[in-house]
Amino acid sequence: MVKHNNIIPQSKFKKDWDVRVRTWFNQAGKKKARRAARAAKAAAIAPRPVSGALRPVVAGQTAKYNVKVKAGRGFSLAELKAAGINSKVAPTIGIAVDARRFNKSQESLDANVARLNEYMSRLVVFPKHPTKGLKKGDTAIEAAAAVPQLTGAIIPIKNAAAPATFVTLTADQKSFAAAE
Repeated sequence: MVKHNNIIPQSKFKKDWDVRVRTWFNQAGKKKARRAARAAKAAAIAPRPVSGALRPVVAGQTAKYNVKVKAGRGFSLAELKAAGINSKVAPTIGIAVDARRFNKSQESLDANVARLNEYMSRLVVFPKHPTKGLKKGDTAIEAAAAVPQLTGAIIPIKNAAAPATFVTLTADQKSFAAAE
């Protein structure tokens, strides 16, 4: 081992530096390619929503995250049944289904059934064969032609914070001294 702060003898560090160093010269090009790919995907699936299928509201898993809600993988079969939607038809109309998921509380089931009902009230189903006539649940051709593509979240998930409640202190609370 070399002692003291001397120059390093026989330094050959300039050999093949580009193999040993991770560069990011293609960052701007990759950004442009990702943006173009997103635009192409949106154009290909139009007029369906850009964000994909409707997802349920689920609670976080661990003690750190279980106070917040997030989008889950798919609606449970019980939620779809309560909303009156066939589980085989649901993926065809933009609803994610997770057959393994089950509801542990009535509150979560009710919240997701309400989410499904709101989605179904806003849903526009295009006729598969416009020239052959409309089936049950299809939207009129004139109304369907004027529908814009949804770019944001279908139904945003909001983490509702509990409102802060203020109380007036009583004389006993003001005079209380915990340290004594």
